[in-house]
Amino acid sequence: MGSRDIRLKTYLEDTRRYADLWNGGVFEGRQMIHPEELEEITPVLPKANKKVVLERTRDLVMMQSRKGQRLAVFALENQTEIDYGMPVRIMLQEALEYDRQIRNIMHENEKKNREYQEGKGSKVYHDDGEYLYKVRKEDRLYPVATLIVYWGEEMWKGARSLHEMIHFNALGQPEELELKRLVPEYPLHFLDLTEFHHFEYFKTELRPLFELYQRRNSQKNFMNYIKMDGMCQSMDEESWYMLSQMTHSKDLSKLIEEKKQRKGKGKAMCKAIEDLKNEGRAEGRAEGRAEGRAESIIDLLEDCGTVSDDLRRRIMEESNVKVLKSWLKLAVRVKNVEEFAAYIS
Repeated sequence: MGSRDIRLKTYLEDTRRYADLWNGGVFEGRQMIHPEELEEITPVLPKANKKVVLERTRDLVMMQSRKGQRLAVFALENQTEIDYGMPVRIMLQEALEYDRQIRNIMHENEKKNREYQEGKGSKVYHDDGEYLYKVRKEDRLYPVATLIVYWGEEMWKGARSLHEMIHFNALGQPEELELKRLVPEYPLHFLDLTEFHHFEYFKTELRPLFELYQRRNSQKNFMNYIKMDGMCQSMDEESWYMLSQMTHSKDLSKLIEEKKQRKGKGKAMCKAIEDLKNEGRAEGRAEGRAEGRAESIIDLLEDCGTVSDDLRRRIMEESNVKVLKSWLKLAVRVKNVEEFAAYIS
């Protein structure tokens, strides 16, 4: 397990953030889960008997309780890479959690039954099925749900449900429909940060954290968001540090650490953000000069012929001003677009 994964888990252990993660990522901003209802439980799911020894570990798991009554188990999986077997993986983890609940029920029933046989308490089992399997008709499980937070660089291309992984049509269309009816669907719950847009659903610092993370590959969009009012108040130092870890930004990490050494951490963090704004303005000016030269090159080349999409993209993506300056001189000299393309290749 990498240090970044551990830091992310530690960051989300805060029940206020964990509740907000679920309320915003699954319940569309409705406050279905409250921080005071949550308690972290073990993420390890063991299964062992005479024939099978199995263990699975989830990233983070919280139990929701209200007035002493357990309500649900909410599990979290952070993903930076695409797992093409995700539906089966989550299905197994949740099945093991239900199995754990069943084993606890059986253990408790057996304990009460021994007490009953000793003359303490009331009768536990009322028919042969209850006595044989140690689970009573009135026994109930509490629901288990898993949220997958996807931090990847590319769009999620894996299956989002069990049916997407199953080859139903091997025998033809009629059989496919019948088999689909027989096999239960198993959809996954995703918070895909590459395509999520309703950040207003989040009420804590997760909102600016997620929005900045989604803008990580665009310096312009990143800095424009930082300039919004209230950023200093919305993001604490821990969230800024988490952002630097998730974006692999050494400069941001260094800047935050430097500011933390100064007196008045709140003011220091605001100063750090202001420094980022200033850096962004300087980079924005350089970016503007580069973009202007790239557009001039394309204008000159279009007088010589058709500029392909690949060549246009190559020119617009070049950010080195000196390189663009040499390309601009080249665009003036060449006789056609093909000659220019050959030179820069």
